[in-house]
Amino acid sequence: MMGTCLRACRGCKRTSCRHARRGRARAAWPMETLMPFCRAAAAAFLGLLLTASPMWSQDAPLTVVLKPGQTAADVQQVLDLAARTGRPLTVQVETATTTTGAAAHPATSASDTTSGTATATSADTMQMTPEMEAANMGMASWERFSDASSHGFTTAIAGLQALSTMVGMTTTHLDAEGIANGRIAMVALLSLLAGGAAALSVRLLFAQLLRHSHLRARHIAGKFRRFFKRLVGDLLSIAIFLGVARWVLLTMLADTTAAFQVCQAAIAFTLILLVYMAVGRFLFRPDESGETLFAISNPQWHFHMLTAYGVITALFGETMRLWNWLGLDRASLDGWFLIGGTLLTLLKLTWFWGGRAGIRAAFKGSSPGPVRRVIGNLLPDFYVVSAIFIWFFGSVIIGSPDSARWSFAAGSTQVILLLLPVFALGAHHVVDEFARHWETTHGAGLWSSVLASLRVVCSGAVWISGLHLITALWWPLMTSGGDIATGWILWLERLSFAVVASWAVYTLVWKYAETIAPPQTVMLPGQEDEQADKKQTSRLTTALPVIRNLVLGAVLAVGSLIVLSSLGINVAPLLAGFGVLGLALSFGSQALVKDVVSGIFFIVDDAFRIGEYIDTGKLQGTVEQITVRSVRLRHHNGPIHTIPFGQISSVTNFSRDWGTIKFQLRFERDSDAEIIRRAAKKVGLGMLEDPEFGPQFLIPLKMQGIQDITETAMIVRFKFTCLPGNPGILKREAMTRLLAACKAAGVQLASNAVTVRSNGANSVDIEAAAAGTPPPLTSIAV
Repeated sequence: MMGTCLRACRGCKRTSCRHARRGRARAAWPMETLMPFCRAAAAAFLGLLLTASPMWSQDAPLTVVLKPGQTAADVQQVLDLAARTGRPLTVQVETATTTTGAAAHPATSASDTTSGTATATSADTMQMTPEMEAANMGMASWERFSDASSHGFTTAIAGLQALSTMVGMTTTHLDAEGIANGRIAMVALLSLLAGGAAALSVRLLFAQLLRHSHLRARHIAGKFRRFFKRLVGDLLSIAIFLGVARWVLLTMLADTTAAFQVCQAAIAFTLILLVYMAVGRFLFRPDESGETLFAISNPQWHFHMLTAYGVITALFGETMRLWNWLGLDRASLDGWFLIGGTLLTLLKLTWFWGGRAGIRAAFKGSSPGPVRRVIGNLLPDFYVVSAIFIWFFGSVIIGSPDSARWSFAAGSTQVILLLLPVFALGAHHVVDEFARHWETTHGAGLWSSVLASLRVVCSGAVWISGLHLITALWWPLMTSGGDIATGWILWLERLSFAVVASWAVYTLVWKYAETIAPPQTVMLPGQEDEQADKKQTSRLTTALPVIRNLVLGAVLAVGSLIVLSSLGINVAPLLAGFGVLGLALSFGSQALVKDVVSGIFFIVDDAFRIGEYIDTGKLQGTVEQITVRSVRLRHHNGPIHTIPFGQISSVTNFSRDWGTIKFQLRFERDSDAEIIRRAAKKVGLGMLEDPEFGPQFLIPLKMQGIQDITETAMIVRFKFTCLPGNPGILKREAMTRLLAACKAAGVQLASNAVTVRSNGANSVDIEAAAAGTPPPLTSIAV
């Protein structure tokens, strides 16, 4: 069947059958799948190239240039400072005719540094161009990268080989203590069982105490409170497990034996795993009502990934602790640490890549804004890049004196980067729920707008706090030649503060403007008739959108200047340049200036407002939007007219104060005008008493008089005065009731029929006309 369809498609050149579509989908699937991964890999590689040089610069030689005229004390002070860095030292002595250079071994003390000798070289040294220096720097960076990669691979192999050594030394210690392996396993099992039984009892008791609150408080704050109580119960049971298990272990083994260390490693492994599982339950496991705290697709996947992360962390952490207790060499320990970091990195890449769709959807939510949508789309790639970064840093600094501190900083950074979006999103949801509750209870106003802006402040504060923690972790580790990365983090922290402050003010102004003057909805034909209680807009509602746009433009401009100032850019020349640009625009675009100035005076004069029907002489319609330069009118037939203020010479407003509506009806010429007047008065009084139409009348419907008498009809005019807004509805209702009243009074409307009267007509003529024979000619009066 498949082959037949494919042959038919090839023969007829069809591309719309389902098999062809499946083929195209299968062909496009690898590209759609690999493109995000390639993008993340490219970003990671670029970031590694940009940030690797500060790391490698720790092993680069430090050059000290001694110039003529320096005293021995100055030279000694410089050499002492250079010796503290622990880096290879190169001393160059400048004279009037020669330049002396010497390469010394890594400086260990000031005396060792000053004892080196210098070898003179010729003064005719080759001058290097900037291109040559850049090429040399690139080659040196690549060599350092190759050396670091080779060193990391060698260290990992050494750690893997030393694993058997650790097992052998542990067995030797256990044999020396005379404790059988069965007894060690029994002690570890009893400790775990005792701690597990105590923890399970506490957990069940805590669950019974909190069972009555599971089905209450469906809002965000209440749901967070339920899950937080469950987390507290889990952590309390874990603490009970640790206390009971350690107490059982201490009663059965001495804490100085290798058997105690092995059993303690088993307890610590279980403890770390339980902590990770508790955090996973808090974030991804549903409660008794079936809800999860973190709304994400496939939460089981993320729970299992977090649990696997805890297993690897606990396994390698306790192995390294036992390794350190046995006193094995540091190189093997670093290698084992690098293997664990590599496995964790592979797990994180699998986690972030496999759950990228759920991560995007969870962060963006149901109705995301543009900023949140962009961050949500980039968040999985950001996680992938950060995981590659941290693994690369670990492989580069492995074996260095501060490798433990670097490893702690790198691991803590990964945890912070993982938790930042979660905490920021949670803070945003909690404040948003409180703001919605306040707006529902107290109504929209200033305080609801302030609470809406607090969403940005709280979520931004989480991001800024995370960046500050990362800076505090990395700042002590950066040397004078390697503070570029920390400088970038500090710059990003200042930039984030400026952006969050500007965005919070922007949100406050926008939300408060929407509270005072909600945006006008575009109505379809016929919807105006349904809104009989349409209210007139105020001057503030009309002018506020223009004022809001100006204020928001000022906020964005000031925020941009603050951001540029945080980058170290002098904004004074920019302000002067903008001033000159404003003068140039004012002189070169006189029509634009005319439109803006005319619009200001139209708004000040209150010539029209949003929702009013106006006539500008050439165009007419309902005012839908007012900007700084133009006004937008919606014609009653649907088209939109955008008119610059400078082209409006006069405005006729049909929606102010009151309006008199006049219309006329055609009655038979012999109709009684008094009967028509009584009917009109009765209809007018009836509409005044109507609860729907009565409040809109200022002067009731009445007959104005006979307007004209034609050959076939008597034209009578009617009028009424009403409030602006819905005169068409009142006119149609008045005409409907008036026609019914006149018909009930026996007054008929005029028709276009022609009445022919014959003075000499008789039955013979009528019969002849009916038979088709023309009657004899007589005089007929019409």
